[in-house]
Amino acid sequence: MTAPSVLSIPVRLLRPWRTAALWTACAHVAVDGVVAVLGALAVTWFAVALVLVPIGLGIPLVIAARWTLYGLAAFERNRFAATGGRDIPPATPPDLSGPVIQSARRLITDRTLWRHIGYFVLLVPVSAVTLGGLLIAWSFPLALLLMQVYWARRPAGEIVVGPLALGGVGAAIAVTVLTLALGAVLVPRVMRLLLALDIALADALLLPSPHAVLTQRVEHLQRTRAATIEAAEAERRRIERDLHDGAQQRLVALSIMLGRISARLKKSGDLETRALAEEAKRNANEAITELRNLTRGLHPPVLTDRGLDAALSAVAAQCPIPVEVDVRVTPRPSITVESITYFVVTEALTNVAKHSRAERARVAITRTGDRLTATITDDGVGGADPACGSGLRGLTDRVAGVDGRIRIASPAGGPTVIEVEMACE
Repeated sequence: MTAPSVLSIPVRLLRPWRTAALWTACAHVAVDGVVAVLGALAVTWFAVALVLVPIGLGIPLVIAARWTLYGLAAFERNRFAATGGRDIPPATPPDLSGPVIQSARRLITDRTLWRHIGYFVLLVPVSAVTLGGLLIAWSFPLALLLMQVYWARRPAGEIVVGPLALGGVGAAIAVTVLTLALGAVLVPRVMRLLLALDIALADALLLPSPHAVLTQRVEHLQRTRAATIEAAEAERRRIERDLHDGAQQRLVALSIMLGRISARLKKSGDLETRALAEEAKRNANEAITELRNLTRGLHPPVLTDRGLDAALSAVAAQCPIPVEVDVRVTPRPSITVESITYFVVTEALTNVAKHSRAERARVAITRTGDRLTATITDDGVGGADPACGSGLRGLTDRVAGVDGRIRIASPAGGPTVIEVEMACE
């Protein structure tokens, strides 16, 4: 193993000075004091605003201070990404829309806000340490380098460092070389330690808490699930339009053409061929009926055009038992909620007709604020159990897809009551 050359030692000492990490760390630490002062002012502003809340003057000040703290925290995240080499995910502020009291409660209980406050409070002593370390790390070597000027101006031609008195040019050169070596070794390490202290504080308080991460994850899953459901409903509507405007219209045209052919064959007296044409026409009409039922199961056009009241009234008219429909939904919810409500009611009425032996049923749909409630009641024999059939399980799955709730009460002897509640998007 060969020993390292003498020239390689200065090269290794100067390597940290040739990289941008040292200078970006210095720039980062140098700004700590400014951010600490701004953060302390914002925290003081927030505290004063909280004191003024009981007399009604502090609410707008609290909101403004909260936005200021979030803005400073966002600046810190960008600063760490630019000069600290640390990517810190952004925090999502709470929604303050709605009643003032609820917004104030969400603001006061915002854990991320209090973590930001803790960060800026602790940044004051931390910035004092980092700025002090920055000044010492740079000023001490620079001060020793000025020893030559000090030596040249002393009448005795010597350097006095505390109790030591060094004389001669050799001593001055030795001090200079030692100072350069110490500076080359210590300054990068000191700046790396100071930056690590800053990063540790940011990781502790600027990183989203596990609770915030979980909340954001749940919100993301809710958004993606809602988008998936909306895409599925849009695809249902597209298929329904394609079938209605394409295949169904062609079958109708075919049925009309077969009718004309049958009429001509009747005049010509070709009864056997006319019978075949009539059979083909009947098959075409049956296909049209099946296709209409299929498109109605995908997404009935009347639901889009006229809403739940008209669509469910048409379903009730086809039910083998009398069904009373009462729809009070103003304003109309989203097409996704309307579609889910329509299919839930349709499936429930199908189950009533097949299994309940009921004499009548009732459907009531109301909207209260941002909640829609659908209640399906029948006077049948009861005993409906979601665990024993796919129909009721299908209702539960549909409603759960939009974070809705379904309650089924069906004691033996009846009546059966199905209540569905979901948010109006």
